[in-house]
Amino acid sequence: MWWDTDLECVALRKVGVRLRVGVEEGERQRRQRVVIDVELWRRHAGGRRGELAACLDYARLFRHLTEELPERPHVALLEDLAEELVTFCLADPRVEACRVVVRKPDIFAGRGVPEVALYRRRSCREGPLPPPADPS
Repeated sequence: MWWDTDLECVALRKVGVRLRVGVEEGERQRRQRVVIDVELWRRHAGGRRGELAACLDYARLFRHLTEELPERPHVALLEDLAEELVTFCLADPRVEACRVVVRKPDIFAGRGVPEVALYRRRSCREGPLPPPADPS
């Protein structure tokens, strides 16, 4: 395989939240549906399998997305929202890399879905990128 086999991924996909995001006046005033995917990549846990303390906490991430994020003030750009989520994810020192995808599925009435995808590594010494996520 062409990606780093020492990494393992915990993912949370298709999390729908209502946020004030966008540059149009209506987007500043009204919340709209945003769908978020997050992948957390970490080094293989080795002999710590079965220990809850060794696991990445996707419930904490889910609470952040569904409870804290909707309370944030308006953000103009999906790129800024995605960067904010990357920062949250990398605050856990066990997370070596993360990928965040943010979509506004309703903005073009189902005729197209704008999305921003960011991938960030803690450092460049980690080797190749993980494989791209399956969009389905």
